[in-house]
Amino acid sequence: MIDSLVRMYSQVYKNVHSLKRNTFRLADVLIWPMIFLFTLTFFATYMGSDTVYLNMIILGMMGWRMIYFLNLEMVSTFVEEYWSKSLAHLLISPVSRLELAIGSAASGLLKGVFVIFTYVVFTGMLYGFAIPDWGMFAVAMFFMAVIGFSMGLVTLGLGYYWKEEAFNIAFIWPDVIVLLSGVYFTVESVYPESILPLINALPSTQAFNLLKSMVGIGHPDIPYLALLCGIWLIAAYLFNGFMYEKARRAGKLTRLG
Repeated sequence: MIDSLVRMYSQVYKNVHSLKRNTFRLADVLIWPMIFLFTLTFFATYMGSDTVYLNMIILGMMGWRMIYFLNLEMVSTFVEEYWSKSLAHLLISPVSRLELAIGSAASGLLKGVFVIFTYVVFTGMLYGFAIPDWGMFAVAMFFMAVIGFSMGLVTLGLGYYWKEEAFNIAFIWPDVIVLLSGVYFTVESVYPESILPLINALPSTQAFNLLKSMVGIGHPDIPYLALLCGIWLIAAYLFNGFMYEKARRAGKLTRLG
């Protein structure tokens, strides 16, 4: 158990310390999140949106950043080994694929927490924003992290087989899922009624409803959200294992753990 924790920590240590020499990773934590935040909040205030809608945007961006960082960190940890020509060293190390996934997700979680803290500080100073209910917020962020981890397992599975192509996918499909989930609007006001059952079956839709309910918008179903997250997590883990074995049979990987 201790050895497993050490191997997971090795991925956290590597990813955190790579911030010092990787401008992309550094900008992804310090610059781009703030650009996204102020682009939306400045637009909302320019349009004269009320405080409720502005708060919904801020909360939505916090949830989206949590999903984003966990998903991206998991595949980038693996693909960067490939880019640095050290993948062979990773594959013969004792690190298992689950330890790699959890360790890289943990470093993504740290990034997400840091950015959310930064959002809280800056939006508090500029707009007087404050988390309406810290208990509900913590529950929502937990589910966001589970969703991000599930999506990361899928993207990491693609990375076993396609390497850098999966890194590109890591930026695309989460954006599609989050767009469908109605981060900054209610899905009922935008999408046709015929597809709402499918959209509401996304755990991300239910998770963002949980955030929106904190400002009086959205009707969350927490038991349904927990069920959907469990189904997605199991399906993602099975897909990750399937792609790992597929990559091994194709000669794209030798061994991981």
